[in-house]
Parts: sequence; structure tokens; C-alpha cells
Amino acid sequence: MTEITDSKPGVQSVSKDTPLEEILSIIKRDGCVVVKELVSVEDVDQVNQDIQERLNRDLEWNGSFFPKETRRAPSMIALSPTYTKTQVMNPLFQAICAYFLTTRSVFWWGDQQKESVSKPYVTSCTGIEVGPGAKAQPLHRDSYINHNILPEISKWDDERDQNRETALGMMVAGCKVTRENGGTQFILGSHLWGTKRTTPPSAEDCVVAELEKGDALIMFSSIYHGGGNNTTQGERRIAYATFAVRGYFRQEENQYLAVPQEVVKTYDHATQKFIGYSMSDPACGYVEELSPFYLLHPELLQDARPQDF
Repeated sequence: MTEITDSKPGVQSVSKDTPLEEILSIIKRDGCVVVKELVSVEDVDQVNQDIQERLNRDLEWNGSFFPKETRRAPSMIALSPTYTKTQVMNPLFQAICAYFLTTRSVFWWGDQQKESVSKPYVTSCTGIEVGPGAKAQPLHRDSYINHNILPEISKWDDERDQNRETALGMMVAGCKVTRENGGTQFILGSHLWGTKRTTPPSAEDCVVAELEKGDALIMFSSIYHGGGNNTTQGERRIAYATFAVRGYFRQEENQYLAVPQEVVKTYDHATQKFIGYSMSDPACGYVEELSPFYLLHPELLQDARPQDF
């Protein structure tokens, strides 16, 4: 695996054509990376249009995590096929998720050893619009949702840390994102920190990821981050947050209820399985002892039989 040693200060930016190995190395070192122009401006504009009605009827958050000036559009897979096809199922995002979030385990089954491979799937899909006057979010790790308790390390090790991360996210800019309009703040390298540190994360240690429309910020869920202050008079910062989780964890946003089955059925098989209509090996998520995929495709049931895990 290529190790990245030289870089400019701040969040690193790469072309979408950069070799996957190089992108993975930056994420291992820094906890995040910006991929320029990952989604076309035309596709982003379509997604912006698709979610307007949902943003307009959003309710104010009861608490401090999202400021009152912020509006959200959850259940994005149900709202926008363009979002689903160009962001959730984006080939680069899928490849990075597969690398960091696929779990391989070997167990004894009688006198045989069997390997189980649990693949990642969607955990949450949300459009987030930060309005003028919004105050910065508290710095946090999204992996606290999975109760991910991490030991302190100084550097990523491929063998030791292959199961360290529980989830991974991508933020695609729906407009130009700047420090002034609420760009997300990050503490680079904080994915290496142990959970039991006795001092809280500080905004003084943060850098801001500034993005053009269609740029994507890909990050570990363990990196400390938070939406920034929107100090502008009239700019509304919109970004799309797509997160995937290891296949044996519960989803943050329940996709089976958030996305109606009639909508799920309009997507291809790979998308249906990434939404959650598949089993996590060896035996998580079955219905009538079969993969939930058959709920969408009962015509295939004639060839399906319950089988050993």
C-alpha cells in the first residue's frame, strides 16, 4: 500500500481519477480526503431540485446538535433517484466502503473452518442546509452511534486496524462551501485518537473543508468534525451526507421504513442490496429464513431454499 508522506496543510484534495490506493492512504493518515468534481454539477442541481419540498416542510430540531437555522431532508433514497445513482452508488464511494467496512471472519463449523464475509450497507442519507446565523455544531464523532470504543494509535496499520472503523461517510457539496457559509470543520488525524482521552476536542485544532459544487468529502466516522458557523448574510450551504456501516450493525436511519418498497423496486439489484435487502453473512437479516431480497423478487422464490449459514 502506498504511503503518503508529502502534502500541503489542510484537508487534501485529489482528482476523481487518482488511483484508489493513493486515496486510501490519505484517508488512513488524515481521516478524510476531498475528491474534486466527483458528481457532475448537472446531477447536483437535479438533487437540489428533488429535495426542495422536503426541506421546506422540515421541523426545527429540538436540541443543540442542529441549529434552528438548519433544515434537513432525510430519507434521500426515497426523494431522489439521481442522488441514489450518483452518490450512494458512486463507484469510488462504493470501493472505499468495501475496502474499509467489509468484515471477514473465520469460524469453526464442526471440523470445518468457514469464512463469513459481511459487506457494508447504507446507514443514513440526509441533505443538510445550513442557513445564515447558524452556530457551529459541537465537535463529535459519528461512530459514537455504533458504540465504537477506540484505542489510541499513532499510525494506521493495515492488519491491526482492518476492523477499527464502524462506518464511513461522504459529504457532497450542493453549492460552493466555504468557511463563511458553514463549511464542515475537522481535526485531521483525530481518527487515531483513543476514546478515553481526558480532554475534549478543540475548534482551535480544526481545518475547514472548502468545496466547489459536486466535490465530495469522504471521511471516517471516527474523525472529530462538526458543521461550522454560517456568518454570511444570505448564503444557504447545502450538502448531502451519505453514510455506510458494517453489515452487522443496525442502521442509523431505518431504510426499510424510510424508503417505500415501491420505490426500492425501481432501483437495480445492487442498489436494493446496499439499501439493506440482503443478508449479512453468516446469518443476519433473514426473513422466513431467506434473504430479504426475495421480498422484492418473489418470482425468484421457486429456486430459493433455506441453507446452512
